Amino acid sequence: MEYVVNLMDVTVKPGEWARQREDEGWHVLSVADHFYTDHRPFPHVWVAATAVASATTRVKVTTSFVNNLLRSPVEVAQAALLLHKVSSGRFELGLGAGWAEGEITDAGMEYPVPRDRAGMYVEAIQIVRSLLTEGTCLFRGNYYQIDTKNLGPLSDPPPLLIGSVGGPRTVREVTPFLDRVEIKASSASTRGGKLDLEILADVTESHLSSMIEKVRNIRPDIELGMFVLCNAGTDDSTKSLETKMGANLYSRFFGSPE
Repeated sequence: MEYVVNLMDVTVKPGEWARQREDEGWHVLSVADHFYTDHRPFPHVWVAATAVASATTRVKVTTSFVNNLLRSPVEVAQAALLLHKVSSGRFELGLGAGWAEGEITDAGMEYPVPRDRAGMYVEAIQIVRSLLTEGTCLFRGNYYQIDTKNLGPLSDPPPLLIGSVGGPRTVREVTPFLDRVEIKASSASTRGGKLDLEILADVTESHLSSMIEKVRNIRPDIELGMFVLCNAGTDDSTKSLETKMGANLYSRFFGSPE
């Protein structure tokens, strides 16, 4: 089992943060990908991930998750290929569908309806998979028309491709192209374009087990991960969140660190 810690704070220096986490013994250091949320601005995913990789020597580096709505899959693959070289083979690419509506529309971009958002993600995963391994991709889909002829630098082995799956379609159509599946049992809580804590609190262990079974039916031996929102502390805000989480799956991730 590996534990991943996610950088979401613009007030820290990514390199210093990374060295401290490596010394603490974390297995993987990750960087989130948002412009901002209701609560905070976020560091730029590729700038921060490069700083994390450059400041460390042992720990693996990943993204949780590159937002498919913000960039072309060709740019995502190009950045991943070079960061894999910069990190001496320690980089793993996490790519997600994107979910936060506000940051998308505030930036003047269109926020797709759920069906199209999932469809774009399914196609982007296939494009990125080809580019990471071959450096080329000819793809004609409903959302992307790609004819990329020479992307690099290629590595052997290429960076691992990790996908975040939550709904039935992404489980079914994204899983076959991945090296590791990130189970997002909380996907229903962000389907409306923002985090809904009431829906998050309703996520059950049986729902997680069902998702794992569906993934295993497609890829019996694929590595699995789970994305967890957590808040550890004894302050009033954390206590309030702990109360809201009730007694279901995510309740164990909010509250006192004791």
